[in-house]
Amino acid sequence: MEKDKDKEPELYLQKLSDELNRLDAHYDDITPPSLQELERLMADAAVHRKSRERKELLVFWGISLILICAFLSILGSAPMIYWIIQAIIPIAGLGGLGIARIRRNREGAQE
Repeated sequence: MEKDKDKEPELYLQKLSDELNRLDAHYDDITPPSLQELERLMADAAVHRKSRERKELLVFWGISLILICAFLSILGSAPMIYWIIQAIIPIAGLGGLGIARIRRNREGAQE
């Protein structure tokens, strides 16, 4: 019985070695990309990231301007509606946070 326990790590090491050799043989024909190719890929990724960030910034500014214009027009035409909206949004947000905290505390107490 004790001999089996001594041989068990050796069996696992042998199996691991065999599987690693099989994996190496399977991917042996794949060559890594050259340094120039990696640099080109990194430059392309940087250009893509900058263009995506620029688009996100433009969308952010567009939505911000639309929201500001909408709220200013509401304020000019119906100030009471504007102030109601200004009161409801934070109250709803804080209420949602409170509900989430209560649920989280209840789930923590049940465990």
